[in-house]
Amino acid sequence: MAYATIDELADALRTTVTADNTARLQACIDAAAVEIDDALCRTPDDPVDPTNPLLNRVNLMRAVEWWKANDAAFGWLGSGDDALRIPRSPFTRHAVTLTPLRQRWGVA
Repeated sequence: MAYATIDELADALRTTVTADNTARLQACIDAAAVEIDDALCRTPDDPVDPTNPLLNRVNLMRAVEWWKANDAAFGWLGSGDDALRIPRSPFTRHAVTLTPLRQRWGVA
């Protein structure tokens, strides 16, 4: 279950939802939601409130990164002197943001 919509993602990307980009927008939202669920270590018996605004913001921020991932497919964004190296674990900072919602720690 995603915590944001494709309309919200399109707005964050400053674009509009079209027939051509709907599947890709949804895939980015869904991929980010899978990462969120994994980071939270929640069980079906201990669900998180899907309306929590923190989940929405992290879902959108990470989905934007997924959308732009093809531009940094080889670990670099840009070229020449302006190139930036992409972190090896791009979700780590989002996982830290989700710490207040995490319920389980250690080996699961």
